[in-house]
Amino acid sequence: MAARTVLTRLSVAVVAAAVALVGTPASAAPEAGSFAEALAYSIAHPGVVPAGSNDYSCVPTAEHPEPVVLVHGFLENSYDNWASLSPRLAAAGYCVFAIDYGNTGPVQSLGALEPIPDSAEELSTFVDAVLAATGAEKVAIVGHSKGGTVPRYYARFLGGDRTVARIVALSPPNYPTAGPPVGNDVLERLNEGSDTVAGIQYTTIVTRYDQIVVPYTASLLSGAGNTNIVLQDLCPADFTEHTGISYDPLAQQLVLDALDPANTSPISC
Repeated sequence: MAARTVLTRLSVAVVAAAVALVGTPASAAPEAGSFAEALAYSIAHPGVVPAGSNDYSCVPTAEHPEPVVLVHGFLENSYDNWASLSPRLAAAGYCVFAIDYGNTGPVQSLGALEPIPDSAEELSTFVDAVLAATGAEKVAIVGHSKGGTVPRYYARFLGGDRTVARIVALSPPNYPTAGPPVGNDVLERLNEGSDTVAGIQYTTIVTRYDQIVVPYTASLLSGAGNTNIVLQDLCPADFTEHTGISYDPLAQQLVLDALDPANTSPISC
């Protein structure tokens, strides 16, 4: 099932909700309980960022010295992807920064439209700004879908090996898939020799019910320093799909565990 099909199924509810939300102050940046709810809000309020993010006065703590950079997926934006996870990360004590990139189409709220190399250049510039503002040496990156693959390109080809401590990816198209257009030639170059970069810790979190990255195993990495996690191996009754994974409580817990592996929590289904 293509990404366009998924969005089409949501279109009626999303447009109706967006109309209802017009007039709500964008500065409110409310948390959202689902991707559809957040997409509706972002369409009604272009440019809104998720709560807890992009405070450039934030000072990383000794417990969480790496600012967390959130990278949204194809046809998404920082708000609809991270309206739930961003405030949770901020509440846990992280400095959180959410990028909007690849907004070159007619609808501002649908981004990540440019090829992976161009997207990685935007990410590189954003990370430089985060490091300059916070004084941190490295960042941790959490990405969804294409936003989980773009950081890998940045890490391998654009100097991210010096600025990225860990990459946590939710359902990324790391190998050829029938889903989001990422370019098989780019993936071939990215995966040549090894699909990980030495010195970076990778965590790849996927769902068997992914209808965009098909098969879901196209997300999985095999290189050193990576941990693959299938949600259903931990909670068989978890039916989360591609667009909902960043809102899934288990996936969010696994993100927090990956960012701070010394202080993990018991799995709760």
